[in-house]
Amino acid sequence: IIYRACGFIPVMLYFTSRNYRVMSKSHSILLVEDDADDRYIMHLAFTELNFIEQVKVFNSGEDILKYLQNLPHSDLYPSLVVLDYNMPGMNGGEVLMRMKMDDGLRDIPVAMYSTGMRSLEARLKGMGATYCFEKGQQITEVVTLALRLKNIVENEELMEE
Repeated sequence: IIYRACGFIPVMLYFTSRNYRVMSKSHSILLVEDDADDRYIMHLAFTELNFIEQVKVFNSGEDILKYLQNLPHSDLYPSLVVLDYNMPGMNGGEVLMRMKMDDGLRDIPVAMYSTGMRSLEARLKGMGATYCFEKGQQITEVVTLALRLKNIVENEELMEE
């Protein structure tokens, strides 16, 4: 394990027959949710799936953009950003637009979720959203969504290896 001077982010190197890869301890999913109750329920869902250590939660679009722009290297980018569409201040659509306009952030897959997603889905996918999901109202629906997000990240990681 190598500790980086800026931020003490543990980084593990392992060697293959031809080259080496950098494996970081960054979060797989960055979730943006302004509602405290919804954040708590998503936390419970990811805990139920034993995946909570892979999820970092933000309260606002401004916070996640600041976090992403301050990461020292693109290897620390998440596998998926999950944005609530309906947020005060900068809504999920605005965060999506800013990410897709930023050369450094545009390739990060983004999943949007909201109540009433069906009416927004075509527009958001046209703006660059990779996935769109309806926000669950029952805990079982939220766990199902968390499982889908976990599977997206795990399948993506398998494809990259």
